[in-house]
Amino acid sequence: MKNTLVFWLLIMAMTACAENSSSLVILQNQAPEDGCQASNSVSDNFVSHGTLDIGAADFGLTTQYYAWLVVSNNLKSTIESNGIELNAVEMKSAQIDLRLGAAGAGLEDFTSYVDYTFVTISPGETRSLQVNVIPPNLAGRLSIAPGQFVEAVAKIQLVGERGGADIKTNSINLPITICNGCLAIDIGSCATATFPDTVYLGHTCNKSQDTPIHCCLDSSAGGGEAYRCPAVQSTATE
Repeated sequence: MKNTLVFWLLIMAMTACAENSSSLVILQNQAPEDGCQASNSVSDNFVSHGTLDIGAADFGLTTQYYAWLVVSNNLKSTIESNGIELNAVEMKSAQIDLRLGAAGAGLEDFTSYVDYTFVTISPGETRSLQVNVIPPNLAGRLSIAPGQFVEAVAKIQLVGERGGADIKTNSINLPITICNGCLAIDIGSCATATFPDTVYLGHTCNKSQDTPIHCCLDSSAGGGEAYRCPAVQSTATE
């Protein structure tokens, strides 16, 4: 009976601690290092201000914006004191609230939503979570004239579960510049264009965000005109 009482008192103490957002903290938005994988540790390779080019859709690219958030579980391990781990956190979702400015005119009903994710973070560990901050079904509805820029802000808070109770991170405000034509660059025909000395390859995971990408028109691709992004010089005559 005494052991049972101690156990439940411990659970109650853990639940009270879970209400403090300093227990689970978003440290930064990490840039992926290879493909769509980002380091689980804080590094100098971070993104403090994002860019989304909705004009990339003109080149057949999917428009969306991802973040890779490094999260720290600052709770103390209960292994030594209790024999079992009660402070591992199972991350389950991200609450996203967008302020889209002029780019989101008429889209007010689509700017608050949840993106689901999953990873377990043990006490004292940091892990990166991929979050679809602006999904394709929303990005495709944004309206910006070619050559224009609109500043947006994404408010993000992650939600995990520990011992059957929710635990939330701090909220962060991630600024994102939304543009039409600032990242995807058309250099002309893949066969006849003068290629730049350095061809921009784009983002390692999502070609419509953060990093410039060169595209060229391949008139023979798939039996019809299509763009290659990143651009690849063709030897075929057109």
